[in-house]
Amino acid sequence: MKDNLLYLTIGLLIGIVVMQWTMPSGQATIVTPPVGSVVALLGQDKVLTSNGELWTLQSGSWQLQGSIPLPVNNVQFVGFDPPEVRYPNERIGIIDKSGNLWQGYPGNWTNYGGPPVQPVPTSENTWGGVKGKYEGHE
Repeated sequence: MKDNLLYLTIGLLIGIVVMQWTMPSGQATIVTPPVGSVVALLGQDKVLTSNGELWTLQSGSWQLQGSIPLPVNNVQFVGFDPPEVRYPNERIGIIDKSGNLWQGYPGNWTNYGGPPVQPVPTSENTWGGVKGKYEGHE
């Protein structure tokens, strides 16, 4: 009985190893173009489409509000005023790939340029480098 259990366990393990070696690995792909051409959702009732149009859901139907001032493939980030901040037209903020801030609403856009910030350094400090920098300062 013990021998049968041992052979069954070994056979099961060999089967698992063979399956792992012979099974193809799964890979997911991104669906392009985006479904319905929507590339960004702004809140619960605004969408940005792949051709740069801004649509708003009003009273159960979609209304075209206008378009953004630059091509969609040049947009890095997009956002809008939160619901608690109300203006006659809710402002939309866009950061383009050059780092410029565009702010406004369809038909009234302003490019404020890039913020006055420095690039973030990407080099790592090693523990030895940090110790050496402060060596003798006790």
